[in-house]
Amino acid sequence: MYLKKPYFYVQRFIQFQLTVNLVAVLTVFVCEIFRLPLPFTTLQLLWVNLIMDGPPALSLGLESLREHLMQQDPVKRDENIVTRNMLARIIINGVYIVFMIMLLIVNQVLGGTQGQQSSIIFTTFVMFQLFNSFNSRELGNDSIFTNLLKNKPMLWIISATFIVQILITQFGGELFRTSPLSIALWFKIVAYSFSVVVFSEVIRFIKRNLTRI
Repeated sequence: MYLKKPYFYVQRFIQFQLTVNLVAVLTVFVCEIFRLPLPFTTLQLLWVNLIMDGPPALSLGLESLREHLMQQDPVKRDENIVTRNMLARIIINGVYIVFMIMLLIVNQVLGGTQGQQSSIIFTTFVMFQLFNSFNSRELGNDSIFTNLLKNKPMLWIISATFIVQILITQFGGELFRTSPLSIALWFKIVAYSFSVVVFSEVIRFIKRNLTRI
């Protein structure tokens, strides 16, 4: 029995979720090994879980059909839903995000006061996941910018989530253990976390050109 790949919607969701989980687990694991303070509070992790299981993740199921989809061979019913390409992307992007988060924790590379570091780490972690959700839109090696505007509900949802993150960071106070950040810091955080898109695009570009050789 064969399927015509209706499950690619689920693959995007799984790819996104597994990357978020991998980053969260590895970050906490590395902090434990090196006796560093845990980077997230309970409420902060709950908010991250809401992003992982909520509208931003579910909006990946609203992607339009890709032009090349119908040109692919049918997939066996018993084929693993997590492909090698997906697994490689989950590990590579996940390890990259963990590395960048650890730079924040250890070296405070974005600046800010000591009291702001918890907010910077938390917000950067969330922003990495939001930007990485765009990486999850493409299961192959195509650039994410090709179909960037085709899933408008996702763009609105990601934008709304970003606004909520700003409100939590700026006004969360004692509840979320956050401190207000300056506009300059917000620009730094957005640019720093957007690097996961640039990193992923470079990997995709290399793979596309290798397949042509």
